[in-house]
Amino acid sequence: MVSAARRRLGTWELFAYGQLVVPMAVIGLPLAIYIPPFYSGTLGLNLADIGIILMLARLGDVIIDPFVGRWSDRTHTRWGRRRPWVVVGSLVMMISAVMLFVPQGGVTNLYLLFWISAIYLGYTLIEIPYGAWGAELSDDYHERNRITGSRQIFLLIGLLVAITVPIVASKAGDAGTSASAASRPAMAALGWLTAGMLPVCLIVLLRSVREPAASLSTPISFVSGMRVAMRNGPLRIVLVTVILGSLAGSINAGVAVLFFEHVARLGANSSILIFALFAAGVVGSPFWVNVGGRIGKHKGIGVAGFASLFAFAFVPVIIYWVEPTHPEAVFPALLVITIIQGLTIGAAPILGQSILADVVDLDTLKSGEQRTAFMFAFLAMVRKIFEAAGVGIALPVLAWIGFDPQSSSNSGVALFTLTSLYCLVPLSLWIVSTIIIWNYPITHERQVRLRAALDRRTARRAAVKPAD
Repeated sequence: MVSAARRRLGTWELFAYGQLVVPMAVIGLPLAIYIPPFYSGTLGLNLADIGIILMLARLGDVIIDPFVGRWSDRTHTRWGRRRPWVVVGSLVMMISAVMLFVPQGGVTNLYLLFWISAIYLGYTLIEIPYGAWGAELSDDYHERNRITGSRQIFLLIGLLVAITVPIVASKAGDAGTSASAASRPAMAALGWLTAGMLPVCLIVLLRSVREPAASLSTPISFVSGMRVAMRNGPLRIVLVTVILGSLAGSINAGVAVLFFEHVARLGANSSILIFALFAAGVVGSPFWVNVGGRIGKHKGIGVAGFASLFAFAFVPVIIYWVEPTHPEAVFPALLVITIIQGLTIGAAPILGQSILADVVDLDTLKSGEQRTAFMFAFLAMVRKIFEAAGVGIALPVLAWIGFDPQSSSNSGVALFTLTSLYCLVPLSLWIVSTIIIWNYPITHERQVRLRAALDRRTARRAAVKPAD
């Protein structure tokens, strides 16, 4: 008999599950790339201070992750294990989005630290139970790709909205208002949009997506659970790739807007590049769902990664060889690179989240407890530590080297440092990460065996339960 978790989800249920990430993406992108230029260039805070604040807020957020995951796994209410957490997180995010992106009066370092910490908390309260919810919707190797694929497509749509809204809002501002995507009107539009969209998307999710009942399992202590997790070989591989990828992505995203404005000198075209990246991602994401099913999830990530990195490696060539003699060719060349990266950008999130669901199967078999949210939280904790480290390293390094985001005449050393942080350092880290994931061991065949073993154990526990 096929379990309810093994059925194929309908189109509407996939839609209703995935669409919640739209408002999360609308606010998530600015947290990565707009907060530094907004609070430094527009509001006047010190760039090095902002880097340290972002790092501290992220590290503070890390502390709560394992607890949210563990408590969510052990929550038992009439509404389910995941729903209450997602609702509370949505309320926190709505309030903090407005306060962070529509600041009133004088803004201080303490103000930024408090509200960015609050928005990170709201994000965590949603992200971990929501991710676990999706992983539990199906235990089928291929269906998990469809679920994470739906989430990724909506994520990219949300990112497109996050790029478009600041451009429109800036141009619609009062005469004399800066047309920068990090202007007050642009950031205010994102804050209010998030606060308006989130409750609507939340209602669609709660009314349309079932939450599977928790399987019979035996709780284990936190310390024992960590020992089991660290003996999980596939999890260790995922862990290393998350560390390298998070560090690389944080460094790259933290300086992206500064690179486009001060090195590539793209002006308003920088927003077009970011838009093209995510638009291409929407187009390419369904392709990687199919590729992961055909050649394996880890191989799909590897193929996409090497294609993307090959294109990205040409960025220094464009800056140092093309720009001095043919500055008009810089934007078209970067646009081609961006489109190639965009077509591949969905592979790692789609297939990586699906891989994590398979890793949870192995953990459940070894630990005896179904702790999906805890495993998602553990990886999220590691990711956030290195995201915090990335931005906490990149921005102070720029400030120390003498880079001034409000100046149009930075030194050659400062601009080379900015280029290295945007491209050369992340490129090296991403290459190593891609090579490591290529050797990930859980194939389709092994995942089927894992699920069969779990089903047999669940059946045995169900058979003896009435005697308890």
